[in-house]
This record gives sequence, structure tokens and C-alpha cells, in this order.
Amino acid sequence: MRLNSLAMFSLGAAVFLMVLAGCRPSSDPPNGYPPATRPPALSAYTGSVDEIIGPDGPVATGFDDSKYRQLRRPDAILPVYHPHFVSAADSNLPGGELVIGLEIHGDARVYPAGLLYHREMVNDTVGGVPVLVTWCPLCYTALVHHRQVNGSAAVFGNQGALYKGAMTWFDHATGSVWSQPLGAAIAGPLAGHSLELMPSQLTTWRRWLAAHPDTRVLAADIPAAPYSGRKPGADHVAGVVLGNQAMAWPYRSVLDSGPIAAEVGGVSVVISADPATGAVRAMTADEDPMDLPVIIAYRWAWAELYPDAPVDKAYPVR
Repeated sequence: MRLNSLAMFSLGAAVFLMVLAGCRPSSDPPNGYPPATRPPALSAYTGSVDEIIGPDGPVATGFDDSKYRQLRRPDAILPVYHPHFVSAADSNLPGGELVIGLEIHGDARVYPAGLLYHREMVNDTVGGVPVLVTWCPLCYTALVHHRQVNGSAAVFGNQGALYKGAMTWFDHATGSVWSQPLGAAIAGPLAGHSLELMPSQLTTWRRWLAAHPDTRVLAADIPAAPYSGRKPGADHVAGVVLGNQAMAWPYRSVLDSGPIAAEVGGVSVVISADPATGAVRAMTADEDPMDLPVIIAYRWAWAELYPDAPVDKAYPVR
């Protein structure tokens, strides 16, 4: 009986350990997803959660401590450092999914809002150009910047802070803090440096795919549901920033009023809805028109970030 009891005890212990092991969360990603990326360790971080002061070091002209709020530790919202893409045929995106569409030198890619809602930042290289694709869900700014600093491709992480209500980044090389919608370093060794904002399109997967059938799609390394938030509409503006001047229009007005001619920073501009994708698109009004970046943002965010930039309301929504 003693041997049987010991055998039963050993068997029970083995079963318990097997069950316990099966209940532990796995560090491996779900099937079909590439391995999750991890950021390099930061050299130092002295901020604290809910700290309402600016970061240490030199700051850019006009930096306002009272507008800076550290909410989380850097990379608490983990960016995508090594993006993986699938073909359109292998993507299961719903047709109505909100996406950031980008094409550089014939290389077309899509970044789904549902994934960016959880990751916010993608360090990528498109058409040979190093880019930083970001989306701040709070102010709705979905932007693409050329991530070249002093002649080299910089790598950016999520600072975990808000400045003027919008997300901030840090660059891995110097730890400087950058404002996402301004595309500029606001504090640290690179304070005052800026990144080039690049044209991209905020539209639906269905319309982008129709216009770019060879596009590739950013794949998730974590499960990410399609974006179910508010689509751009009456609460949003579409803005253009050229040089030291900015101007915006009600988002719906741009879609409903037809092409709008304006002058921004001494440049003649036409802003309208792209007939192929439905996205708001701005171009120079000359013999050889060039695409210009458009900033879609909540009205309050635009007013906070560009307080001296008018919102032209002369074009009513039909």
C-alpha cells in the first residue's frame, strides 16, 4: 500500500506540474505572427510617472514645461522596430479598416490603424528611404517622417509623455525628446532639430488596395483587432504646414467642396480629395505639381499645436 501511495503521489505531482506549465503564459507569439520586437536598454531615464515638468537638458525655443506630462516609462507602449509585411492576398484586413497608406519609389505599404492603436510607432525603410510611421490616437495625427538625423538613419522609441496633448518620441542615439506632430526635438542634445514630414494618405484599406494592388501590409506581432474608433469627420481638420506658416480646413469641407486653392508659406497649394483613395491630398499648384504632406487632426489638437494658424471655414459642407 505504501508503494502504491507513493506512486499515486508521484503521478499526481507530475500531472500538476504539466497542468501548471500549460497554464503559464507563453513568451512565443501566436501562430502566424513574427517574433515580438524588444527595444535596446536606455542608458538613463530620470523621469517619473505623472511628472509635470520638462525633461532635463537643453530645450528648443518656445518649449513650455507646463505642456509636458510624463505618463509612462519610455517604450511602455512598444514601437515596431523590425516590421514584417505580408502581401495584400495574405492580409485579412476588413475593407473598411482605417489605414495609413505610403508609397515611395514604387514601394507601396499599408499600416493598419488597429495595429497602430496598440503600437503607435513603426521604424521602417520604404523604397530605400528610412521612415518613421506614427499615429497619436489622442490627437489623431497619423504621420510619416523621414527619420534621418545628421545624415544617418535614426531609431526612435516612444517617450511615454505628452507635449501639448500629443505623443512624444526619443531617439536611441541621444535620448532627445521629440514632438510627434511638430516632428521636432523639443529637449535634449538635438533640441531644435527637425525631421522632414512626408506625404502619406489616411484612407480605408478597400480604397487604398484598389489604387495600389501590389501594396504590402504591416503584419501584427501581437493580436490586434481592426480599428473601431471614430473615423475622421466633423471633429477634424486637414492642415498643411510649409515653412513657418500653417493653414487648415474643416475635414468635411475638403471632401465636399471640391478643390480648394490657397497660399501657404508663399506656395500656391491645392487641397482636395484624392479621386482614387478618397484621402485628403495637397499638391503644389504649378506646372510640375508635387505632393505635400497633410496633417489630419482633431480641431482642439490643431488649435493647441498651431495657435496662430487659421482654420479656413469659407467652404461650407454640402
